[in-house]
Formats: sequence, structure tokens, C-alpha cells
Amino acid sequence: MPELPEVEGYKIYIDSTCLNKEITAFECRDARLLKTASADFEKYLVNEKLTGTKRIGKYLFVKTSGKKILVIHFGMTGRPNYYKEKEDRPKYGHIVLTFENGFHFAFENKRKFGWWDLTDAIADYKAARKLSDDARDLSLEDFKTALGKRKTAIKAVLMDQSVAAGIGNWMADDILYQSKIHPESKVQDLSEKNIDTIFKAMKNVIEVAIKNEAHYPDFPEYFLIHNRKEGAKCVHTGAEIKKIKVGGRSTYFSPEWQELVK
Repeated sequence: MPELPEVEGYKIYIDSTCLNKEITAFECRDARLLKTASADFEKYLVNEKLTGTKRIGKYLFVKTSGKKILVIHFGMTGRPNYYKEKEDRPKYGHIVLTFENGFHFAFENKRKFGWWDLTDAIADYKAARKLSDDARDLSLEDFKTALGKRKTAIKAVLMDQSVAAGIGNWMADDILYQSKIHPESKVQDLSEKNIDTIFKAMKNVIEVAIKNEAHYPDFPEYFLIHNRKEGAKCVHTGAEIKKIKVGGRSTYFSPEWQELVK
């Protein structure tokens, strides 16, 4: 699933290809991918321009020259594709905008878990879905406040979008691996130092992933992502990586490296 780093890459891609061009047509092959009526997308997008983007976690907000803001969620396999010739339309490009210059913006969505929506205001949309500030912009103070009096496992809490919008499964695993903290450690048992360490690791994971355009092989050797499978070797201890379920999600960790805080 596209997580924060991938969606940041999509944001940059859209910024460099699709902005400030008049939209001449909107097409959607499957109305289930739209959170509001297809007619509304035609009404509020056609004859307008995409003017800028803002990402909050895994949500991408695309501002327009009109009254509405386009909201894109990439689901499991969503991605943008800017192309010219009609015959170059990608096989799974189920939603397409056509621009005055003859180019097209396709929303590729093979498994159809991604979707589009419209909103009047980003702040209202964010509040309605209880999203925190984007994890890249989140302050330490707000992070500590969000953790609050939670009593669940830190792995599950990190993936709560009201705590750190944009953090997904592999990122949470790597954050805790780099923090040397067991994913089942309860939030209420963590010290101030533990929380500071987790916060710094979160920022590091985000920045490294964005810098390397979410291309995992280019990540530093100490990232768990290189050995994130059961039976692989921990780069620090040589011990086997274990797999468990935390908050219903598959979780990978190094038992000898990551301490269970009690």
C-alpha cells in the first residue's frame, strides 16, 4: 500500500505535470471509485485547473481554480500517470482527466481500493476523519499529546492516523526497530526518553524514505526493511527476525535487539 513516502512522490509528480492546465474532460469507468456523484466531478473539475497540492498522511488534496478541492486516496495500488496519446492510457487507468494541451492524467487503480472525493476545505476533511498533522510535520509535543493515556501496544498506536498521519505497517516496524523497542510495549510503560527516541526514529524513517523516493534497496543498511521477513537475520545481532500479530497486523521485529518495556 502506498504510504507517506510514496504519496509524497506522487505529490511531486502531479506538481510537475498536471498543474495550471485547463481540464476539458472527466471520465470514470467505475463510479464505485468516487465518493460523490460523477456529475459533481464534472461540474467542479471540467473547465477548471489543478492549482496546487497538499499531502496529509496518505491523503493527497489537490486544489483547483474552482470551489472544490479534489481528494485522492491511493488505496493498495493507486498511482498517477500523465500521458499524451489516448492509446497510452494505462490498463487500470479507471479515472482520467483530459487537459487543454491534449495530455491526460490517469488514476491507475488495479485493485480498486483507491478513490477520489471532493471537499470544500482541507481542515474540515481532516477533522472529520480525525487525522493528526502529517507525520512529517508533527511536533514532538503534539506527538506526546496524541499518545496521551493510551494503554495499547506502541506498534498499533503508531499506525493510528489520529496519532501520526501517514505511518503504515512497514514504517512502524522500522521506527521501532531503530528505537530498539519491542512492538508490544505498552504506551503507558514508555519513558519520556523512549518516546523521544521513537519520535526521532519516525522522522528519520520518513526523511530517508522520501530522499530515496521510497526505493527500499537504497535505504541504509540498518533499516529493517532489508530483512523484514520471518527468519531473516537482524543486522545488529545476527538473530532471527520474528513475526507476530499486533493490532491485527503482521509485525516483524528482532527479539534480541528490541526491548519489551514494562
